[in-house]
Amino acid sequence: MKRFRKILAVSLMFIAFTSCQKKDVTTAFDEITLSQQETQGEEALSDIDLLVDEAVDSNSGQLKAAIIGDRSYLSDCALITINNTVTPKVITIDFGTSCTGKDGKIRSGKIIVTSDSFTTFPSVRNKAFDNYYVDGKKIQGSVVKTITKDQENNIRTAVISENITINFPGSEGTATRVANLTRQYQRGVLANSTDNKIVSWGTVDFTRVSGVKVNKTVTAEKPLVFSVTCHHIVSGVVAITTSNNFSWTIDFGTGACDNIATLTIGNKTKEIRIR
Repeated sequence: MKRFRKILAVSLMFIAFTSCQKKDVTTAFDEITLSQQETQGEEALSDIDLLVDEAVDSNSGQLKAAIIGDRSYLSDCALITINNTVTPKVITIDFGTSCTGKDGKIRSGKIIVTSDSFTTFPSVRNKAFDNYYVDGKKIQGSVVKTITKDQENNIRTAVISENITINFPGSEGTATRVANLTRQYQRGVLANSTDNKIVSWGTVDFTRVSGVKVNKTVTAEKPLVFSVTCHHIVSGVVAITTSNNFSWTIDFGTGACDNIATLTIGNKTKEIRIR
């Protein structure tokens, strides 16, 4: 009888340990996956902003000659059409069924942008998507961007509202992204787009199809900096809380061009890679 009780106690201890271990592993996996996917969404929307600007600038008269030979995104397989005969005006970027950009990413489908003016500021641009994919991720929804420009310092500032659905490839699932952001487009030398960067801050609600909701906050003091040359976020800090009461931070470093970030939960840190 004593032997039976001893075996039972050991069995219960093993089950408890296994359950606890499994919970810890699952939690870590969720935090890493959520962080990676939300960052992929952030970078995909930053990419879209920049390639739309590239399409506008390469078709806007005085900047055309300077921009065409120095594109960072658009290769010859992207067909850009402009309809100036309607109000609002329409720019369509058609990637066909497969178009590899100068950034190495494979895109298909269309990005459709409307605005009363693509050349004067302030202005409002609306983005929509027609079966648009980038590296296997399907982007749907809408983006509204109200732009002002500091001519002297060559900085555009935009107030952005995003309502986006992202279908990740394979079995990675679906998520929605609702964002309210301020973005500065710091363009450096006009004839050289490689020194351009996007500086962003604000709030994002990122919700997985499973129902887990992530709230992301980025402050103006530690904004996210997205580099055109690197095609990644290279600095900034994100604070995240979830609907199931977890919280952590993601630190993207101090400017090095890589896909590495540091995830911190309490006093524990882990290096993660953004695919």
